[in-house]
Amino acid sequence: MFRCSIPPPTSPCQLLSTGRCVVTVQLSDEELAADDRGVDYFLLFAGSTQRHLTSTLRSSHDTLQALCPAHNCCEVVLVTLCSATQTPSRDPEDPAPCPGCVAPLAEHRFSFVQDLAFDMAQFLVSRADGLDGALLLDECQIPVQECERLDENLALALRHLVLPPGWSLMGSKQANSTGDPQETLLHFSARRGLSRVTRFLLRQPGAREAIRLTNKEGHTPAAVATQRGHEHLRELLTK
Repeated sequence: MFRCSIPPPTSPCQLLSTGRCVVTVQLSDEELAADDRGVDYFLLFAGSTQRHLTSTLRSSHDTLQALCPAHNCCEVVLVTLCSATQTPSRDPEDPAPCPGCVAPLAEHRFSFVQDLAFDMAQFLVSRADGLDGALLLDECQIPVQECERLDENLALALRHLVLPPGWSLMGSKQANSTGDPQETLLHFSARRGLSRVTRFLLRQPGAREAIRLTNKEGHTPAAVATQRGHEHLRELLTK
C-alpha cells in the first residue's frame, strides 16, 4: 500500500513537482517473507518524458520510505515498487528469482502538481522580456523571512522547468544591441538575495548581456545587490 506525506493542501495521491515529498510503502506479508534472502526495494517513477529511480529506507519492519524526485511537468505518473534479491533462496523448490534479479511488486498512480515555487518559476521565465510589471510580486508577495526557503524551492523549480526553445535571459531582445534599460531576472534575484537562483541564471543563455544591463533606475544587477546589502551576490555578479 502506498501513502504520501506532503504539506497541505495537496492530497495523498498528489506529489509536488519540485519533489522532496516522502512516499511511504506498507509491505505485505508475502513481501516480508522474502526478507530472509536479503532484498533491496526501490521505486520507479514513470512519466511521459522522464523516469526516476529512487532508493528506499526502512522506517519499520514492514514500512519503507522514499524521497520523491522533482519532475519536469504536471502529470499522472506510474510509481512501481520493485525488489532486487541479494541472495538465493535456501529452498530448492522456491521459485524466487536469482540473486540480482529485479521484480515489480506493486504499483500506484500519483499526480505531480504545481506548488507556488513552480508557478513562480513559470511566471518569471515567461516574463524574460521585462519584469517591470512584476515588481509588485517582488515587494508584496514574497515575505522577507521566507527568502531562504524561496531561494531553495525556486532554484529547484527552475532546474526542472523545461525552458522554451531559444529562451534567453534577455528575452526577445537578445539580438538587440541598443542596451535599452530592462528589468531582468538577474535584477529580480539580486534584489531578494536569491543566491541559488542567481547561480542558475548565470548559467543560462544571455547571462553575460544581462549582467551588464541596467534597469530603468540605471542599476545593474550587481548595483541592486549592493543597495539591498547582499554583498555575497555583488561579488558573484562582478566576478
